Amino acid sequence: MGGGGSFRRLLVGYDGSHDAQRALRAATALARGLNGEVHVLVALRRPAHTETPAELARAVDAEKTRLTRGLAEAGGEGLPLHIVDGDDPAGALAEHAERHGFDLLVVGAHGSGSATHRGVGHCPEALVRHHPCPVVVV
Repeated sequence: MGGGGSFRRLLVGYDGSHDAQRALRAATALARGLNGEVHVLVALRRPAHTETPAELARAVDAEKTRLTRGLAEAGGEGLPLHIVDGDDPAGALAEHAERHGFDLLVVGAHGSGSATHRGVGHCPEALVRHHPCPVVVV
């Protein structure tokens, strides 16, 4: 992780949700002010109801296309994009941040799976509680 309290390498957790788009916009604005860089991480869950390898490949490609389109709409076109397998988005973000030396994690308060949950969603809460890297929840 970076030292001295300076945030130069920001990692945004992105799942296509409205809050993830807000987090991406906030991270890019913050990075501009700090002369930093923003990377985007998508923890792609294995699609349910795929019976053959061809169905799985089509489902994964469709999800990647949907997320890439959403990134472009949120102003993230051209940012480095990291796609990992992810049944545990918080764990994937934490591991990637640790392994690649990110100074700050930026996530939305609610992901695509927590629209009815009040308060902060599972992923941001897990990051704030268990990850040593600073986390901004938007």
